[in-house]
Amino acid sequence: QHGSVASEQSGNNGSLSPSGRESSAAADSTTWPSFQRLFSHGLCALWVGVCTIIVCMQSPERMAYDSLRVFGYGWLTCITTGLGAVPFMFISCEAIGDGPLAGANAVAGGMMLSASVSMLWEAHDHCGPWDWQILAGILAGVLFIRASERLHSGDEGDEEEDLLIIHGAFMGRQRLRKALLICTVMFCHSAAEGIAVGVAFSKQLRVQFGYFVTLLLAVHNIPEGLAVALVLVPRGVSSPLAALIATLTSVPQPLLALAAYVFVDAFRALLPLGLAFAAGAMVYVCCHELLTEANEHLGMKKTLVTTVLSFIVMSLTIGALQSHLDA
Repeated sequence: QHGSVASEQSGNNGSLSPSGRESSAAADSTTWPSFQRLFSHGLCALWVGVCTIIVCMQSPERMAYDSLRVFGYGWLTCITTGLGAVPFMFISCEAIGDGPLAGANAVAGGMMLSASVSMLWEAHDHCGPWDWQILAGILAGVLFIRASERLHSGDEGDEEEDLLIIHGAFMGRQRLRKALLICTVMFCHSAAEGIAVGVAFSKQLRVQFGYFVTLLLAVHNIPEGLAVALVLVPRGVSSPLAALIATLTSVPQPLLALAAYVFVDAFRALLPLGLAFAAGAMVYVCCHELLTEANEHLGMKKTLVTTVLSFIVMSLTIGALQSHLDA
């Protein structure tokens, strides 16, 4: 009897029950997504760390008028985001609905596409055979934005809840860890525009090109600030505070503009990669966010027409200004 009991116990120890197998599978299903998030966090932290080290090493030697100018234009694109909340200082939030915001997103999308095409055209002039740098840069830019989205993919909530969490952390230091994660995602999304400003002012390009890209992105940021204000103001947040929070969502732009400028100045062969990286990231954000939100309220036809008209007007404006300056 003792032998049969021992054999049964050894048999039970050697095989898992159905409930044990289910718990093991559940543990595996939760472990892998957790590992993916940690891996994505590590990659983003490594990327930010490398950029910081490069800037710290190069800034003492290269911190001259040109660098400060790029840093200043980066702040220009950042501050214009807060202008989206200015209308609520004079009118009520009910006066601006989803329709005008969707139209503004479509116009901003056309501007962003125009800037992206201009950057790809400049990258083509500095590329090697088969324009492989353009393809690699576009792919890297898209993957970078996708990786930043995965940082927040495991959490519940939408963009409105994210902004309210940031407001709570800003005012009462509530849910600071969650707010830090959301700010990290916003940092990655703003990085593309900051990099675009920095590489556009490269010494290998015409100075006017940097002005054009900065102007387009500055105007494009106003609807983004309007979207932030439309979430916060109806919930009792004052217009000046909403403008400040909207500006904070674009704070990475001047920092990344300076980092990108110093980087492509130190490694000039990487200029086409930097241009294509910024263009690819901006095209992804435009199509995946701006135009998608505009399509929900305007419909496919109106969104397409508005975006195409905005793209044509801005492209013709850039061409006319370049022709005038070259004459």
